[in-house]
Amino acid sequence: MIYVQDISWYKNNYLTSGFIKEETPHYFFYFQKGSLAEKDIKSIIDTKEAHYEKILNWMSLSNNHKINYYLYPSLKEKKDLMGDDSPGNAIWEELEIENDKSDTKKFEIHVVYNENCKFIREHEDAHLLSLPWGLSIYLFCEGLAQFMEDNFMDENLHAVAKKLLQENKLYPIKWLCSNRNWKDVKPLMIYPQVGSFSKFIIEEYGKDKFEELYKGTSRYFDASKNISEIERIYRKEINQLEGEWIDFLLSRFD
Repeated sequence: MIYVQDISWYKNNYLTSGFIKEETPHYFFYFQKGSLAEKDIKSIIDTKEAHYEKILNWMSLSNNHKINYYLYPSLKEKKDLMGDDSPGNAIWEELEIENDKSDTKKFEIHVVYNENCKFIREHEDAHLLSLPWGLSIYLFCEGLAQFMEDNFMDENLHAVAKKLLQENKLYPIKWLCSNRNWKDVKPLMIYPQVGSFSKFIIEEYGKDKFEELYKGTSRYFDASKNISEIERIYRKEINQLEGEWIDFLLSRFD
């Protein structure tokens, strides 16, 4: 089956923008002359190559696609050239998955890199490198990406999630099992929440179950089907899993 990425905002003006290109074992890096990215490119390369190995080693996957990695000096320039004003995106456009292998029309990451925003952590790489596992619901796609970062804006994932819990700002896990609901979420709340929840179930129940969960849930399913799959794998009602996670948060991270 071929999947299509929903990126109606996407533009490809960056292809003719005159970026400098530098090749490494697993990436093609693109950056502008005179930019901070050009100045820091050696350390960026070391960081990203380490992230690449970390993610694939944890997931026990291989990859034969080099990542085209674009570094923009500002949100405005990123939006002008590729269409989106968030600090980072993973672009694959079309995807075919078979037997833990994936083929994509594009394999790109676009991030902002300046003195105030160096968006080069594991998050976007995890989205691309996890594609052989399929297209799970955002709850676990974003959860896995935040788990790979293992923090949120340099704060402990669980500590941020506990603060949101105490402020009554967590979204119900059941509600997050439908991708349709994600149009209403707030980034400063949702990313630490799903990162903390994913980290908890990975560390409590193991990577193998999380892999089965990731492959068994889908952004194309309705909430009831995703919930049924979660409960089948963990042999617990989803409210029980959520309760275990909340109890865990309340018991520590003061």
